[in-house]
Amino acid sequence: MPVIFVVFIQILCGVHAIKSDQERYWLYLIIGLPGIGCAIYALGVMLPNALRSRDGHRLVNHAYDKIDPERYIRMLRDELEITQTSQNYVLLADELARVGRPQEAVEEYKNALTGIFTHDPDIMVKMAHAQFDSHDSVSCQSTLEAVIVANPSYQSQDGHLLYARALAENRQFAKAEEEYQVLIDYYSGPEARYRYYQLLQQQGNMVAAKQQLETIQLTARRAKPHYRKLHKAWLSKVNQEMKSF
Repeated sequence: MPVIFVVFIQILCGVHAIKSDQERYWLYLIIGLPGIGCAIYALGVMLPNALRSRDGHRLVNHAYDKIDPERYIRMLRDELEITQTSQNYVLLADELARVGRPQEAVEEYKNALTGIFTHDPDIMVKMAHAQFDSHDSVSCQSTLEAVIVANPSYQSQDGHLLYARALAENRQFAKAEEEYQVLIDYYSGPEARYRYYQLLQQQGNMVAAKQQLETIQLTARRAKPHYRKLHKAWLSKVNQEMKSF
């Protein structure tokens, strides 16, 4: 049994080395030193590569958040003491939003909206997100409408989705539905259509709501595996909701 296990690990490491285009000496090490060679390769190559991936970064950040959730915030506040730039305010606001402190993030985004950045659309959309997460959908809607007034040619599918959600939260259902009908034709993932499903369900239009879920499932079946992996969480929600019909 141990021999079979070692051979399996060798094959796993060998395939990884070939697919990731590693130097040939890694293969010699994996084959020539069973067990030890695989351990060295796993610690020296596979683990660092995993930590550099999106999931790896998320795992590392989650661990750091548990140990010291204020680490980046302290550093960014110190940086602001030295240089009070719009970029530094945005970096601090982004971190506050990431760790679940959207109300504080809103204030820092406001600080960032000065000088040539007074009407910066990207900062304004970030602030709108923080306002929505702070349960202030009225201010969120107002901010997004100000984005369009100040930047009429600006386009953001995430900002557009947020605007539709804010309209729905503010009980402007007809207008929200109009925005969703535009969104679902160009939004790159299933979230917009799923949010539209929720709005239709809330209004009691179950036939149209179910159609949105069916369209999401059909799109996922026709899409490449990468799409299904990328949107796994939303697709799981869709499959769960379909069980109620």
